[in-house]
Amino acid sequence: MAKRADNLEGSLIEIQSGKHAGKFRVQFTQIDELGHRNRIDRIFTRKTDARSFLHDLRHGARVESASKKKELTLAAWFAWLAENDWTETLAVVTITQRQRRFAKYVQLHLGGVPLSKLDPLTVRAFYKQLRNQGLSDNLIISVKGDLVRAFNQAVTPYARVPATMANPFRLPLQRPKPRDAVALSPEEIKRALASPNLDAGRRAMLALFLLSGVRLGELVAMTVGQLRFAADLIVIDRALVVAFGGKQSVGLPKGGKTRNAVMCPTLKGLLQEHVQGRDQDAYLWPAASENIPRMKKLVYATWRTIVRDAELPVGMSPHDCRLSHINAIEKLMPEVSQTTLKEHVGHAATGVTESNYTRPITASQKILRDNIERILGQS
Repeated sequence: MAKRADNLEGSLIEIQSGKHAGKFRVQFTQIDELGHRNRIDRIFTRKTDARSFLHDLRHGARVESASKKKELTLAAWFAWLAENDWTETLAVVTITQRQRRFAKYVQLHLGGVPLSKLDPLTVRAFYKQLRNQGLSDNLIISVKGDLVRAFNQAVTPYARVPATMANPFRLPLQRPKPRDAVALSPEEIKRALASPNLDAGRRAMLALFLLSGVRLGELVAMTVGQLRFAADLIVIDRALVVAFGGKQSVGLPKGGKTRNAVMCPTLKGLLQEHVQGRDQDAYLWPAASENIPRMKKLVYATWRTIVRDAELPVGMSPHDCRLSHINAIEKLMPEVSQTTLKEHVGHAATGVTESNYTRPITASQKILRDNIERILGQS
């Protein structure tokens, strides 16, 4: 009988034995737009009723009491997006991260709730429960971001819920306290690079961070062949990619964008000293035993010794070097066009630089002060 019900035409048979002998069984399998199967199995006393019921099913009649079709749940929708939609636009590691967060933090509480039954009160209680479990503000915001995106797609373009239904996950949450970023002045950068406590390898690493603004993943995966000393350029066409769970591999830089970063004479000299005599395919900072990128945690361990020996601010990160580099260009080098700066550091839009990478610099403020006085003052 299962095969009859699965042939998409359904079946009607008279029951020959048991307590329902003489009655009529209708079996039917409905398949919704997402490919989910809903099995219908009903017993009728009269054959006429059974035949009419099967007729309605075959012609797609939406009879709630007949179909007993379950509404699409949040878990089913999330899984469908991960398999059929996100693969077109997102990296595998991003999809995996979303799936793991959903399975660990959302499935138990909201996974079985139909999309149409989600409401702000339920979601507010969910967020509160996550906080009571000890989750950090940053993690809760990541979970919220996953759910907001998934529900938005349920509204449009897929129309799984009415367009008039507000996204219940868009509730305000407590923002995590931002880390105080460090923006070094040009004088502080020069002093750090001149520290007598640094050996050639660590000085080259610090210089690459401060004088080219490369990202950590780009530095870890960098080979000698990417250093075009004749052209004073660094080809940024690879980076270390860390998958969910910590597995590392080499892939394209952030956003899949390759670029050429300029190499000033100071950086050129320090890098030439560091890579002298190495093959073109050798990594600048390889693993201890073979020519593969050094693990990120080991690079961080080296970075902590650089912070100590170069007397950098406690808690300064490699990304703070990128911030310092971009900040100095933005504030102190007005002759550098925004297009050139974006190409150099790999930003997709100018707004990224202005919003996230600019901090006050005393020298730039002096330039501004002197020019205001020159143009508007009385001296």
